[in-house]
Amino acid sequence: MNKKLLAAVVAPFSVMALTVATGLSSGAFGVGEAPQSMEDTVISTLDVSTTVEVAPWCGWYVSTDDSTDLVLVPAEGEPTTYTGEEISLTSTGAENHAYVGSSEGLTSQPSADGCSWFDDSNKYGASYTVDADGDTFAAEAQLTSGAVADVDMNFTADDANPFTIVDNGIESCAVEGFSAIGSAELKTSNLSTAPWSVPTLSVSTNNFCTWSSVYGIKIPASKSPLYGNVDYVWTGPTLTHTLVIPEVTP
Repeated sequence: MNKKLLAAVVAPFSVMALTVATGLSSGAFGVGEAPQSMEDTVISTLDVSTTVEVAPWCGWYVSTDDSTDLVLVPAEGEPTTYTGEEISLTSTGAENHAYVGSSEGLTSQPSADGCSWFDDSNKYGASYTVDADGDTFAAEAQLTSGAVADVDMNFTADDANPFTIVDNGIESCAVEGFSAIGSAELKTSNLSTAPWSVPTLSVSTNNFCTWSSVYGIKIPASKSPLYGNVDYVWTGPTLTHTLVIPEVTP
């Protein structure tokens, strides 16, 4: 009976020993694990940027090789000496180039992507005007002692003898949005003309037009000079060519 009692007492100790051993196998000797913090955690900071080329602004320009002097000469087949007969005078100016682009001095059409208006609200048209500051051609006899005015040889640009401007090639610019006037007469009653204009609605990034102006007037017949056998110089009005921005309809 004593053996049975011993066996009953030993068995609980065996179970207890197994339980303690299992707890030790977890490696937990006072090092606890707290739950994750509920605060935000910064992982990284990124400074975002990019580099993109910005196109040049579009603008209106006119380039020309015309100098400050416009010298009229007798037209082909006309007398080169004044004898009291009418002499037709003429002069052909250099080529003019009007265009939308990014810079001045161009003589050929720029590419369509060479500049930008960035938004249609930034576009503006342009026009071109030629203005004379008078209508008189004043004569001077070129004597060896110096120039001498001879008012009897003066003449005026008037209805009977206007100062004419013919713009060769300008009418072909219509396909580029130019509204052009091919010729004009400057005279006492009208000393201004506008060879072309481009309205804002017709403006692109490379409108382009090339033309050359032919100027003309006549020395009237039946003038009586104070001096013979000398050269005479007639000085006419000053012509001012202006690029007008924004456009002014002629």
